[in-house]
Amino acid sequence: MNFKRVGSKPFGVQLNKAEQKVLNEAINQQILENDLQFQMDNDSAILEMLHVHFGFGKKRLKKAWKLFYAEHKKLREHYEMNPEDGGWLCRQRLSAIGVDLEQWYKEEQEEENAVQSE
Repeated sequence: MNFKRVGSKPFGVQLNKAEQKVLNEAINQQILENDLQFQMDNDSAILEMLHVHFGFGKKRLKKAWKLFYAEHKKLREHYEMNPEDGGWLCRQRLSAIGVDLEQWYKEEQEEENAVQSE
């Protein structure tokens, strides 16, 4: 590790290749851990919505979750993608049938901002 200095004061470091590799592996591990937590939080929100608004019980929720999980797994395998790329592909497929999830998010955020500014 080489320290970068201005005068006598260090202000940064330059990692060698081995150190950079170890750092990248640690960062990737944290991303995977956080990604799993995000996925579970997202699945929980979807399953709760199915329960509250459509009356799904435990059996139907488990079936919906298994189908959802299997579809994501098939997409990753079919397109040889990393797990983090599956969301993008799903958005593209929804876009093909006229579903613009990014626009829906934008509209909701604009509505929330309008309510807050009142």
